Amino acid sequence: MKAYFVSLGCPKNLTDTEVLMGKVASLGYTITTQPAQADVIIVNTCAFLKSARDEAQAVIKELAQWKKKGKCQQLFVAGCLPKLSNNHQLTTNKYIDGIIDSTGLHSYHIPRIKATPPWTAYVKIADGCDNHCAYCLIPTIRGRLKTRPMSDVLNEVKLLVKHGTKEIIYIAQDTTAYPNLPKLLKATARIKGVAWIRLMYAHPAHLTKELIKTIAGEPKIVKYLDLPVQHASSHILRKMNRHYDKKHLLETITSLRTLIPDLCLRTSIIVGFPGETKADFVELQALIAAGHFDRLGVFPYFREAGTPAAKLPGQLSSAIKQSRLQTIMSLQQKISLRKNRTFIGRTLKVLVETPHSGRSYRDAPEIDGKVILHSPKRLVPGTFVRAKIIRATAYDLVGMVQ
Repeated sequence: MKAYFVSLGCPKNLTDTEVLMGKVASLGYTITTQPAQADVIIVNTCAFLKSARDEAQAVIKELAQWKKKGKCQQLFVAGCLPKLSNNHQLTTNKYIDGIIDSTGLHSYHIPRIKATPPWTAYVKIADGCDNHCAYCLIPTIRGRLKTRPMSDVLNEVKLLVKHGTKEIIYIAQDTTAYPNLPKLLKATARIKGVAWIRLMYAHPAHLTKELIKTIAGEPKIVKYLDLPVQHASSHILRKMNRHYDKKHLLETITSLRTLIPDLCLRTSIIVGFPGETKADFVELQALIAAGHFDRLGVFPYFREAGTPAAKLPGQLSSAIKQSRLQTIMSLQQKISLRKNRTFIGRTLKVLVETPHSGRSYRDAPEIDGKVILHSPKRLVPGTFVRAKIIRATAYDLVGMVQ
């Protein structure tokens, strides 16, 4: 019997898929990459935004065709979509044979089949969220914050390293909500075989001085931080229920830049939040124009039923949201190019991922750019090389392997 998996959404969902694949394989199934060969198909869904829910429904409909033209006998749906209360579309869908609960936390001894390259692994340290941002469905979908014991996380890292993993990427809905995160990072750095430790999804309200000093002082922790600030206006941040204001945000960024001079700072921004005035947007533009961020993702506000923000007055039109999104994107593109050009002439450590490209400490998998590599000899994926940067674009660097 063969099983085919599709994982939609974020890396946190991907780790759930990897655990689910391990469980299915332990039941005697073979994991296949060809839906036509599958006896069972499982779709792990994302439901964070309407666009993600629409994508999930489209993928389910597309894969259901294999029940007619392939070997597939059963189609199961897992992940966030079934967690929503309005999932009647799933339970009444004639193509779906059942729903699997794949969310939550796992222990290191539960079998896991990695879907990422062998040298990189996502490790989920917590699930759920207690922040209750006004625009977000995560508490509804994933529930309250739950964390893994530190010993369990470290045992998983040791197991991953034993099988060739070199880069550990810690993830959660809010990694900085993990109790004593600096201690976890220091303990991870002491594990032989770990080369890079990367931290994603750090909430600005929970970024302590101790954590910043830990990132600065530990060589194995890459000088990269994903810090979703969402906005600059204290007025909007308060309406978003982000638990910090502009003053705190600027103080945090100053601390980061002072203690970690080579830091690559990634953020995400929401434009068009209800009640966002022209003055609020000008504040946001000013924050971006100051060049604080090396990487930036910008999203229009989506009105999600069931969230407090959906009931707020001052909902903006799609045209305004798209205009503001394009303004921020154009602004950040120039900044990214300028920042990338400062690396020309410098030599960076690069994790090779294809014979002609890799990632530096400044690049998280899938979401950031890459380093295009020129080398007189064949490069082996999964190894580290040193490359002198000779050219830069807004998103990628070009380097000569030394």
